[in-house]
Amino acid sequence: MQPPPATLARPSRLAGAPPGRRRRDQRLAGLLDAAAALFVEKGIAATSIEDIAERAGVAKGTFYHYFQDRAAMLEALRRRYSQRFADLVDAAMDACPRNDWDGRLAAWVEATVGEYLATYRLHDAIFHDPVVCERCVISEETFVVSLAALLQKAAAAGSWAIADPLTTAAFMFHGMHGLLDETIATNADTDVIKERIAGLFRQIVRPMPG
Repeated sequence: MQPPPATLARPSRLAGAPPGRRRRDQRLAGLLDAAAALFVEKGIAATSIEDIAERAGVAKGTFYHYFQDRAAMLEALRRRYSQRFADLVDAAMDACPRNDWDGRLAAWVEATVGEYLATYRLHDAIFHDPVVCERCVISEETFVVSLAALLQKAAAAGSWAIADPLTTAAFMFHGMHGLLDETIATNADTDVIKERIAGLFRQIVRPMPG
């Protein structure tokens, strides 16, 4: 089973959008969707503000109503990408019983692996473009903070032996990230790697000694 291709729907034109806040939100989303698609197709350096406005179906001046420059848009795209991850993993964990720590961790893995494999081309474009690549503090990302919160709660409940939840969460995410990139590069079976990641995570969150 190969990783699913990342798909980015071409945003529709926004003429006729309802007035007021809803229209503003739709224009902002349309600009971000247009930039995301173009950054994947052409790269950040080759994508102009004119390209983004044209793809979004708005005037160039509309772009500057929302963003100071292309760098500001890139930062907004990164925040939106990270927040979507956080929302997905939180929803997946919340679907599990409150004190089912193993189930909630498995749900975090399932949601994170699925979303990363579905959107890695966008992830690479906005986080690893060679022109704008910057190191980030992964422990500040909302989806890693969610994992750290899970580890801390399980440790407080006496279920897992976790000395430093935030560092452990960052370590787990970076390890998973590397394995997923290898999966993409080798066209490995995503179900197999998902199960391996879950198994490795279970070894890290060992039960408290009896």
